[in-house]
Amino acid sequence: MNARRDYAQLLERVNQTLGPDCRLHTLVEIAGYPIVLVRRSLRDDVPTALLTGGTHGDEPAGVEAALTFLQRDVADWLAHLSFEVLICLNAHGYVHNTRHNAQDVDVNWAWSRDDVPEVRVIKDWVRDRRFEFVCDFHEDWESPGFYLYEMRRGAPLIGTDVVDAVERVCPLNLCDQIEGLSAVGGVVLPDEARAKTLRGEGIPIELFYGYTDHCLTVETPTEQSMDVRVAAHMAALDTVVAAHMPPGD
Repeated sequence: MNARRDYAQLLERVNQTLGPDCRLHTLVEIAGYPIVLVRRSLRDDVPTALLTGGTHGDEPAGVEAALTFLQRDVADWLAHLSFEVLICLNAHGYVHNTRHNAQDVDVNWAWSRDDVPEVRVIKDWVRDRRFEFVCDFHEDWESPGFYLYEMRRGAPLIGTDVVDAVERVCPLNLCDQIEGLSAVGGVVLPDEARAKTLRGEGIPIELFYGYTDHCLTVETPTEQSMDVRVAAHMAALDTVVAAHMPPGD
């Protein structure tokens, strides 16, 4: 039987991390749990990046990564970017340590469904928005190491730079196939044809096609300690942010 997590304690931790550059938004209540988002910003005239965690309830490293980001000193970043951090999209799954939500739905692959409240939250929040980038924190209990998916238009892919940074703190998944797709050095190779066939299903795919020019899903290995998984997520984020900073910063 899965051990329950304390969601009230998680929300208290969120509140304890909030600094003067943070604003907490309670978006909606789903299955009895408030879904919260933190906007971290110093300026209104800079692009916004979206960070997401807890889409799958049995992947707590993404939630911890989101909290860790809120605790970090990122004043240099905030001169050029704002951040919106969806801490734990699938709160019911997080509490019950299950991949799916209270409806037994895999939220990550339910974009086309109007009856999934977690999907409605995302759709409502991003409507008519454009993000500098989206970084989606996940983990994989079957993977021997870190890997990522990346979609980008109008600029070079940076996946190899990300895995180079992550390798300093976490093993990579060096398999030549990951989740049925070709991969090199921990980077799952882009498959535009497959992405098009999945339109209407995957949240990251829809965010890329409708709301950003750069979307990454970063996957840490569950077999590693929480500290290692969070460090891997932060190393990935550091690299992504660097790619979106003005030259010389």
